[in-house]
Amino acid sequence: MGSIESYETAKGRRYRALYRRPDKKQTQKRGFTTKKAAELFLATTEVDIAQGRYLDPSLARVTVADWLQTWLAARGDLRATTRSRVENIIEKHIVPELGTIPIGNLARLRVQEWASALPGAPATVRKIVNVLSGALRFAVEDGRLPSNPAQRLKLPKPTKSRKRYLSHDQVAALAKAIDEKKDGREHGYGLVVLVLAYCGLRWGELSGLRIRDLDLDAKNPRLTVEQTVVADKGYQRIEPPKDYEHRSIPIPAFLVGLLRAQIAGRPADAPVFYGIRTGTWLRNHVFRVGWFDDAAATVGIKGLTPHELRHTAASLAVSAGANVKAVQRMLGHASAAVTLDVYADLFDDDLDGVATALNAAAMQSDVANLLPKAA
Repeated sequence: MGSIESYETAKGRRYRALYRRPDKKQTQKRGFTTKKAAELFLATTEVDIAQGRYLDPSLARVTVADWLQTWLAARGDLRATTRSRVENIIEKHIVPELGTIPIGNLARLRVQEWASALPGAPATVRKIVNVLSGALRFAVEDGRLPSNPAQRLKLPKPTKSRKRYLSHDQVAALAKAIDEKKDGREHGYGLVVLVLAYCGLRWGELSGLRIRDLDLDAKNPRLTVEQTVVADKGYQRIEPPKDYEHRSIPIPAFLVGLLRAQIAGRPADAPVFYGIRTGTWLRNHVFRVGWFDDAAATVGIKGLTPHELRHTAASLAVSAGANVKAVQRMLGHASAAVTLDVYADLFDDDLDGVATALNAAAMQSDVANLLPKAA
């Protein structure tokens, strides 16, 4: 059992509650102005200890800034690019406003005020808040906090922008415009557009594509995504794709001859597409500034990004009759649910085609006999 003791201060009598923590070490809580307040604290604490809910107050004295570093150091699962992004969020958006506050003193209202003042689009704000919330959730799991003050905040709702999908003719025009620029055709940069638009690769996957990842002699030619090239603080790094992103993608037959010419006479580990100056992995920025952006403006689709060709791949596949599982596997999504969420508009449009096909099939069956005869 704990006990209550009084002591004298310059401001008058104060009380302290003495008790043993679950590890049997003696500790105390000082500063109560009344004996009743000290007794209430002690009674609540002893109930929490008995029911396994006790939290050591000293563990919550670590500041937000220090805890974020502890949390980040424990996150060995983060990719290098993700770690760099999180470090930037911590340094730029969290530490300046909240860094000196002990995590145990971080009130929900203060966190909500901080979140409401964050700059940027709704999706950006949510990413920033998620970093703080993730670190504080770890503090809860570590027995430092009773609850997460950054959870279930009132945040701006993200708005979904309408995706831009290119037609076959627009893809061809863009590839041609790039090939017509200096060194474009010689280095296969128009072919880059075709591979992105018909195979649905992310830029890092296309950049990291090696000659040995192409199987052009198979009955059904394929390319395999076995690595991705990521840009981190100005440097390129090879990383393996996530389990569900490691995949084999069918290559449309019209691309086979073009790819054969692109890789002819080069070693198996060489990149399929390479930088002119470096001879190694093609950088997104270099490709856009040198060829892509101007070509897109020339053919009337100014502001297009290479990533939008991945959206185009999904659109062209759906319009060709691919189902959601096929599109999921091609794009390397974690599940068909993700594909449906990202490209719901494509499958909504496809419903009209389903109705047309069902009508045609029904009219070839006995269902047609159920309809009233024309007068």
